[in-house]
Amino acid sequence: MADQSILNENYQENPEVDYMQGAQYERNISLFRQHNTRVLWHTTEAIYKYIRDLCIDYVKNHPQYPKFIWKPKICDVGCGGGFGSNILSQEADFVWGIDKDEASIKWAKIVFERQKNNIYYSSQLSFEVIDILNEPREIMAFDIIACVEVIEHLQDYEKLLAFLKRLCKKDKEGRFVEPPNASMVFISSPNRNNPKIQKDKPKNPLHVREWTAEELYILLSKHFKYVVLMDWQGTPCDLNTTSEVILFKCETPVV
Repeated sequence: MADQSILNENYQENPEVDYMQGAQYERNISLFRQHNTRVLWHTTEAIYKYIRDLCIDYVKNHPQYPKFIWKPKICDVGCGGGFGSNILSQEADFVWGIDKDEASIKWAKIVFERQKNNIYYSSQLSFEVIDILNEPREIMAFDIIACVEVIEHLQDYEKLLAFLKRLCKKDKEGRFVEPPNASMVFISSPNRNNPKIQKDKPKNPLHVREWTAEELYILLSKHFKYVVLMDWQGTPCDLNTTSEVILFKCETPVV
């Protein structure tokens, strides 16, 4: 039986695969060996670069710019080996990459981690092993939350969305902040409307399910007041899009 978020009642899901079976950084390195020019898949890299470039607008739109440069703080949820986190750190003040795969986080710490030295400015980039489905601790709020190529891998996506909402900013009264100062949550996923994607069951054995743009828009709209659908290059599109990967910008969680 298909998940309630899938409109096709005959859709067949894959069982969730133990993510710890293969470190993400190993797959990124394998991709580089195949292509010599690519560490991330082209759509994944484009999404991270779009969010990175959006940080420049974030800086310029701050009311105290240009007197002060307020760069955003970003959480990269499901960061794998940290390649995307490193891209984000080029325009962020602080990036926190989290993943439950210990091998990937160990790699990311060795290769990418940077701490501020209190002498001159450099973006801080740190990584931590976090199981987002079972994390009881309070966590700081972030200006931007990136969740790239994660939701399609999880059986319990509701716990993922609840965790993402916990990272969003609140005001002094404990209410989630409204735009333009709200946290921006970016969620990407394959688009089942794309002609290359199998319609009745995910061809990728690592994917539990793959939504259409309309299905995922309806799901995310139950959790966030403002949801904007884009393609993987950050261009707004409609619910009938056939873009191979879709990206959603979500703001102000629904309580």
